Amino acid sequence: MRPTKPLSSTKLTAFTSVLHPPPPRFSLLADKCTSMYQLKQIHAQMIVSSRIHDNYAASRLLSFCALSESGDLSYAFRLFNNTKEPNSFMWNTLIRAQASSFNPSEALLLYVNMRRLDVVPGKHTFPFLLKACSNFQSLESCIQVHTHVLKFGLELDLHVVNGMVRAYSVSGDVRNARRVFDEVPVRSLSIWTTMISGYAQNYCSNEALELFDEMVVEGLEPNGATLASVLSACARSGCLDLGERVRVFMEEKGIEVGVILGTALVHMYAKNGAILMAQKLFDSMSERNIATWNAMICGLAVHGHAKEALDLFWKLEKEQIVPNDITFVGVLSGCCHAGLLDDGRRIFHLMKRVYGIEPKIEHYGCMVDLLGRGGELLEAEELIKGMAWKADVVILGALLGSCKNHGIIEIAERVVKEILVLEPHNHGVYVVLSNMYAEAGRWEDVLRLRRVMNTGNLKKTPGWSLVDSHN
Repeated sequence: MRPTKPLSSTKLTAFTSVLHPPPPRFSLLADKCTSMYQLKQIHAQMIVSSRIHDNYAASRLLSFCALSESGDLSYAFRLFNNTKEPNSFMWNTLIRAQASSFNPSEALLLYVNMRRLDVVPGKHTFPFLLKACSNFQSLESCIQVHTHVLKFGLELDLHVVNGMVRAYSVSGDVRNARRVFDEVPVRSLSIWTTMISGYAQNYCSNEALELFDEMVVEGLEPNGATLASVLSACARSGCLDLGERVRVFMEEKGIEVGVILGTALVHMYAKNGAILMAQKLFDSMSERNIATWNAMICGLAVHGHAKEALDLFWKLEKEQIVPNDITFVGVLSGCCHAGLLDDGRRIFHLMKRVYGIEPKIEHYGCMVDLLGRGGELLEAEELIKGMAWKADVVILGALLGSCKNHGIIEIAERVVKEILVLEPHNHGVYVVLSNMYAEAGRWEDVLRLRRVMNTGNLKKTPGWSLVDSHN
């Protein structure tokens, strides 16, 4: 028998690789992670195989920890802090994560540390920083980031420009937002949309509509987001005619009215009092989300159609659509305007018991007003005492107004004391209480209150008028 010829080193390697294929790259494994448990296993393998300093693989681990819903931001920071020389992708990933966190200002602190270590920011860094500025609405931070954008020559990058326009707009500075917008020679549709949205969000409806017209003249085809922003401006400014123009434009261009645009149209019609048009459009929509229902319910409630708003709320429940806090504000305000006390009570209790929604100050305000109108002042007072936070002057003032309407002095006295704790120099509550004493014939109490006002130098604020001399 002939002796077996030994395999060459090349063939031996190939043969071995067939029997024992090389392990997949850690970066590929990291990209396929679905849980922190899996990620920690990969991390452990990187440590035992001395691959922990592979920055590319480490950056993929960090990306999952920082950005995935199943991730762990604190673990991402531990990975980052144990990396000898973090690359720019790692810095950007953490800045991006912090920008969307509960404390977006931390993104700016990360950037400061990044610059101290002479890491150069890139075009991907600034959109995340500007998102952080938008999320915590800091105009000062917007200006500081803007100076760094100029320093690194990225003022014409379209993604950076879009971020700056949004950040300035959200921070209430539409003048600077427009200046950034005007300085860009070639603008993308998203930049036009962001600027129009910025005007709409800052109640500059005329400017939003003018810019929309300018965009159409320049030959840009608006998308759904642009049209939704314009319709929002029409809703806020009461421009029903212009809203109709947008609807006709959509029909002429064959733009499909989906959930977002349909909701924007319903909101626009409802806010402008065109309830029949809003209802017709609402009924014709094949798909609706909770924002669509809210727009219709709130529109009906505001314009005095409380019964219809209630009926729509019960229909929403029947269709097993989960309401949110805005839904309850709408339906409770409808009950309040129509004096539907029993319905209001029932709906208020549904919030927490059935849907687990913690009532906010707006919901308590509606209920206090509703109970006050119905003469249930003790119940209203107890409701305020049971609130999770301290009552403000607005909600106490609503109860005081109801006390005045029903002549309940005992509760009014307690409410006045609480208001004065919050606003010691509020003369208005003394005036209300003094008038109540006078109506009840308690003149000694009237004189006592006037002495208190004189001693404390409390004077009624004089009224004033504004006359436009150009008209």
